[in-house]
Amino acid sequence: MIMSNLHIRIKSFLFACAAVASLALTSCFKQQEDLFDEPASTRLQSTMDKVRTILRGAEYGWEFEYYPGSELEYGGIVYLLKFDSLTVDVACSLIPDSVETTYYRMTNDNGPVLTFDTFNSLIHYFSTPSSGEYEAKGGEFEFVVNEISDDEITLYGKKTGNTMYLRRLTAPTDDYASRTVAIFDNFVKGFEGEVEGSFDLVNRRMYVSGDSLGVPFTFNDKGIRFYRPIRLGNSRVQALEYNAQTHELTGVGEEAAGLTLQGVPFPDNIMHFGDYAGRYTMRYQNGQASATVEFVPNRLECNYRLRGLSPMYELVMSFDYETGDMVLGPQVIGQYGGTSAYFATYGSGIWVAPECSFTIRWNKNHFYPTFTFSPTDPRYDCVSALLITLYELDEGYGAQIIDDASWATNGSCIFLNLVSFFKIRE
Repeated sequence: MIMSNLHIRIKSFLFACAAVASLALTSCFKQQEDLFDEPASTRLQSTMDKVRTILRGAEYGWEFEYYPGSELEYGGIVYLLKFDSLTVDVACSLIPDSVETTYYRMTNDNGPVLTFDTFNSLIHYFSTPSSGEYEAKGGEFEFVVNEISDDEITLYGKKTGNTMYLRRLTAPTDDYASRTVAIFDNFVKGFEGEVEGSFDLVNRRMYVSGDSLGVPFTFNDKGIRFYRPIRLGNSRVQALEYNAQTHELTGVGEEAAGLTLQGVPFPDNIMHFGDYAGRYTMRYQNGQASATVEFVPNRLECNYRLRGLSPMYELVMSFDYETGDMVLGPQVIGQYGGTSAYFATYGSGIWVAPECSFTIRWNKNHFYPTFTFSPTDPRYDCVSALLITLYELDEGYGAQIIDDASWATNGSCIFLNLVSFFKIRE
């Protein structure tokens, strides 16, 4: 009898709970009806209009913290964007004086999406395929809007899902870019203090001692900012400010207050990345022939472009941070006669393999800097270079020297006995 009464009381309690829950749900549904009394399409359009208004309303534009690659393998890049009603001026913080205008749109794709849908060599740099990278570098140009405020908009890449940010600028884009370039060109190779570690400046990653994965970051006008907050010693850090005079890295924000790391600079007796920029006399034929060329820094990939030999092509020279040397190797330089054209090295044979390269070494003279050619690998005695196309033979390949005045330097596509680059004092 006792059990029967207990059972009745429990059932009565459950019925009461069900009644309360039903009343609560009814109330909840009523609130939702009151809150969303507009159709979803109207609410979405309102959000897109709000984003457009905020984007256009920034006097100096926006800092766009952009991360390509599904594995964040290239680190981050900051673009500088200035919007009007239809177009956006795009600059890159690592490329001075770079501005290209393109169209943008706000679209509906299960949510508000900001898209840059006309080609722009800056904003599409990481999403444009090439002969060597048919899937490009994992970049994208469609970004789902996630959170909105007057000074910051959080987005994520439609393909990669990488989190990215638009932050309102408080100074002109030229000032921002010049400060960023100065930091990039004079940054350190590592740090010590409360924690120790190193930087991979090519892929924009920081490695704390014992960490093999690394933390991706962007360069900005004050120092570096990490993809997400990290723990350094006893501090939780999102960004580090950099002092180029003392090489100190200081934590930003309340949770990083008091954190100062001492940067470890590169040696003074090597060339630093920014030191190479300028015009040069390239000497060859044992110094009897020359051409005026320009070394143009490509800070997005930490290499240099060699321009001036011909309007038909430019050469890519890689930079070695550890030695301060440049490396110029065989490479595809364009299309000629329906096939690939190569800059090839030449000695006891003609080579197109990357390891058959020249290392270009500084003479250690700051006043009259000269950079001499020598084989990177002594097994390949490359002393000259030439422009060729390849054709298939029964066994292997043959080479045909390009014979076209528009590709030629001083009337020829052959550079016999390369000697040096001599920097022209401006």
